[in-house]
Amino acid sequence: MILENLGFSRSTYSEVILTVKLGKIVNSAPMGALLNDQGEICLRIYRNQRTYRMIVNGAKDCVLNITDNPVLFYNTIFEKEKISYISAKRVSSPRILNCKAYVECLINDIEIHEDFVKAFLKPLLIDTAKEKNIKTYNRAGPAIIEALICYSKLLHFKNIDRERAKILKKRIEIFKEIVYHSTTDSTLRKIASKILAKSEETL
Repeated sequence: MILENLGFSRSTYSEVILTVKLGKIVNSAPMGALLNDQGEICLRIYRNQRTYRMIVNGAKDCVLNITDNPVLFYNTIFEKEKISYISAKRVSSPRILNCKAYVECLINDIEIHEDFVKAFLKPLLIDTAKEKNIKTYNRAGPAIIEALICYSKLLHFKNIDRERAKILKKRIEIFKEIVYHSTTDSTLRKIASKILAKSEETL
């Protein structure tokens, strides 16, 4: 399976859970991933995070755990003790149990910037569950759907509850920002902008 078939893209961030090991320390964290033209997976990891320190201090490999389970994403930030790990097949960093797919990677190179480090990953193994149509989660599509839901409600409330309609427009603005932050895809950006423009015209 190629990375694009899993939903990885050069224009839209895939939201994954990264697991990385350095010595005896294992850490997991949500991460946005993009492909580059060399077939690498690129991550931007911000300073003051454990993952940042582990990669800067010499971690050699990692696993991208593919899931759409919000509880797993939550646990990686707030309840790490609830995460169950299993061994990977090609790297020292472990997998998270019960994910839909795994991409085991070498950390090919890093670029250290003032506020973040950029990591370039070389995929070694893609391992998926038996279910079909497994895709990485991305925020752009759901944000557009939420914006459309708000717009349909705005049409209802514009004449009967002006304040609520304005609140809905504010939410549409936020969803548009999420789209612009998570993708450079021109079609998705145009859709998000058009929904906001229509809501402004309506009010």
